[in-house]
Amino acid sequence: MVELSPSFELEYQPIDNDHRRLIGIVNQIVKALDDGRVEECAVLVPDFVNFAKKHFLREEAFLKKVGYPQLQKHYHHHRELNAKMDTMVRLAQTARDSEVARESLGKELVFFLMDDVINADLDFKSYLADKGLIEPR
Repeated sequence: MVELSPSFELEYQPIDNDHRRLIGIVNQIVKALDDGRVEECAVLVPDFVNFAKKHFLREEAFLKKVGYPQLQKHYHHHRELNAKMDTMVRLAQTARDSEVARESLGKELVFFLMDDVINADLDFKSYLADKGLIEPR
């Protein structure tokens, strides 16, 4: 199971709450895969994708509002993740008949979270702290 370590929280509740929800959906998908309930992935993965896209829009709007200078870079990163989400949906559609698709799907979901929450979002945590918008631990 994936957990959001306190060191990876942004200290901005709306975004941290989104990250917790994304992690929750990923954990549901991984559990379904582990328990052999692969057919649930055809519903859970699109739910994950839809929520992730809404999260990206909320996050981008927030970063624009606070004047984040690397917004275009972050926006571009989200577009790259959108392409990975298309791959996840395809893997979910074939997971029932393919062990390789099942294994790849689980890995892609975890890597996606790491890429978004750890690699990309922590980049703007110091900016938010410098602006006095959060109080980092």
